[in-house]
Amino acid sequence: MGHIAAVATNRSGSLVVLLHAYNSSANSLASLANLIRTELPGAEIYCPELPISLLSMANPNSIVAGLLDEVDRKVGAAAAAGVPIEEIVLIGHSFGALLARKMYVVACGEVAGAPLEPEYKRDAARSVPARPWAAKVSRIVLLAGMNRGWRSSHHLSPKNAVLWSIGSAVCRLIELVSRRTPVVLRLRRGCEFITHLRIQSLFMRRRAQSAAVAGNATIVQLLGSRDDIVSPEDNVDLVSGGDFIYLDVPYSGHADIVDMDDTAAAPGRRAALLLALSGTAAELEAASVVPSDDRFAAADERVKNVVFVIHGIRDTGHWTHKIARRIKKHATTPLSEWATETSSYGYFPMLPFLLPGYRRQKVEWLMDQYTEALARYPRASFSFVGHSNGTYLLAKALELYPCCVFENVIFAGSVVRQSYDWSRFIQAEPRRINAVLNFVATSDWVVAYFPKLFQVLGLQDIGSAGHDGFAVTPGAPNIYQVTYVKGGHSAAIQEPLWDAIADFVVTGKADVASLPSIEKKHTFWIGAFGWFPPVIWGIIIAILYGLWKGIEWSIGGMAADPATRGFVTGAAAVAYLLLIWLTITRV
Repeated sequence: MGHIAAVATNRSGSLVVLLHAYNSSANSLASLANLIRTELPGAEIYCPELPISLLSMANPNSIVAGLLDEVDRKVGAAAAAGVPIEEIVLIGHSFGALLARKMYVVACGEVAGAPLEPEYKRDAARSVPARPWAAKVSRIVLLAGMNRGWRSSHHLSPKNAVLWSIGSAVCRLIELVSRRTPVVLRLRRGCEFITHLRIQSLFMRRRAQSAAVAGNATIVQLLGSRDDIVSPEDNVDLVSGGDFIYLDVPYSGHADIVDMDDTAAAPGRRAALLLALSGTAAELEAASVVPSDDRFAAADERVKNVVFVIHGIRDTGHWTHKIARRIKKHATTPLSEWATETSSYGYFPMLPFLLPGYRRQKVEWLMDQYTEALARYPRASFSFVGHSNGTYLLAKALELYPCCVFENVIFAGSVVRQSYDWSRFIQAEPRRINAVLNFVATSDWVVAYFPKLFQVLGLQDIGSAGHDGFAVTPGAPNIYQVTYVKGGHSAAIQEPLWDAIADFVVTGKADVASLPSIEKKHTFWIGAFGWFPPVIWGIIIAILYGLWKGIEWSIGGMAADPATRGFVTGAAAVAYLLLIWLTITRV
C-alpha cells in the first residue's frame, strides 16, 4: 500500500478536475459532477471539453499542456482573489484517466532518466520544473483507466472485437493517407505516450519516496466489475501503479462506471467514488482489492545488469536462451547481479515485416517489456543483443522513446538503414548508448535483397546495415563493426561467436581482428546482386512470370476444349496466387 494523503474536511478552496473519456464529452460526467457538488460543497469543478472525438488527430501531450496552463491560470486567479486553492483532486475516466496521470507527472517536474516530451518545455528550457501547486494534489481518482493502453484481445466481446478491429484498420488507413496519427492510435499498449507515462510515473514515485518533493499523491483506481472494453491486464498497471489503491465497483462497465443516476447500480458507484475521494487510510486499506495480476514480481534491487536478447523475422528465438546463458557465464560479477530478457514476440514472416505498421507493433511490444524490466530491476543497467528485426526494434525505440537507455548493443543480421546515426545516442547528454558492435555477414541475401531494396528506393526506414555495415567515420569511438562474418543471415548468432558477444556485453570492448570466421569481402553473387537489389527483384518477377506461362502452356496442351481450358486456367491462377501469398505471409 502506498502513501495515503490526508484530505481536507472543508472543500472550499479546493479544485476538482474532471476529464472525460475518448469519443465522449464533458456532459458524460454531469451526474458525477453533481454528486461532487453535493458531497464537496465549496469545491470548484473544472470539467473541460476535450478534443478527443472519434477521429481526432490531437496530440495527447498537447492536450495535457493546455490543461496544465488552465490549472495554472485558475490557481493564479484564486490567489489574486484572496481565496487560494489549497487542495487539488484529479479525476479521469478511461482516456481521461491517462490525461490526469500525465498532468500530475508533468506538474511534479522532470526526473533524471525519464525526460518529458518537448510539448512541456518552454523557452528552450532543458528541463521542466515542478509547478508550485503540484504539492497540493491530494488525490487522483481513475475510473476504468486504460493504464497500459488498449489492444485487441480475447477479453473484448464479439461485438467490440469486430468494432475495434474495423476501427483500427480505418485509423491506420487514415494515418497512411494523411500522415497524421489519430489520437486513439496514440493510446495503444506500448506506444510512446503510454510508455513514457508509465516510465515517468515510475521515476516520479521513486524520487518522491527518497526526497521531500511532490509526487506521492494518493492514486485510487476504480475497477468496473464487467468492463468489456479494457482487459484486466491493461486496466491494472502493476509496473507504474504498484502502489495504487484498487477498488471494485459493482455492476459497472467501462462506459457506465461514471453514471451516478442509474437507479440499479448508482448506490455502489457513489459509495466507491466517495470512498476514493474522502476515505481515510484505514477505510481505503480495508476496501482495497488485490488485482488478479501476478505476472509482476517484486522489485529485485540485487540485479545490476539486464540483457535483452531479441530474435528477428522467420524465427521464434530459441537460440536467445543459449546466448543469454553464455553471457551469464562470462559475467565478472556474481550471477545474482545479472538477469536476462529473452521473451518472444512470435513468428514474424517476411511480408508483415515489410509493412511499417506491423513492425511498429513489435517496437511497442519491446517497450512494454522494457518498462516492466525497469520496474522489476530498479538499479540495473540494460544491454541488448538483437538479430534481424530485433535490431530494428531497438533502433526505432531509441528514436521514438527518449526514456530508452542501453549500455552495450550488439546487432547481427541488422535490417537498420546504413545511414543510422549512432553518435546522437553515444554522445548525448545524458548518454543513451555506451557502445555498439555490428556484425556484417558475407552472404546475407535476406538483408541484401529485401531491406536494402527499400533503402535504395528511399522508402520506409529499413536498410542494409547487416550487409553493408553502418556508414560511420573510421575510428569513431565506441562503434565496432565486423566485416565480414562468414555465412548468411544468421551467421553472427551461431555458436562460434557466442563468446565474443558475451565479452562485448560485459566489457563494451571488442577485438575485431581476433574473432573467428572473419572474411575480407562478400561472396560474389550476394555482393553483385546486393549492390543494386532491384536487379534481383526483376529476375524474381521474371521467374514467377515464366512459371505462370509454363503452367498456361501445360494447361493448353492437356485441355483442348476452350471452356474446359478457361476453367482450369482460372482455377490454376487462383491456386498459383494463393501459393505465392502463403509463401510470403508464412515464411
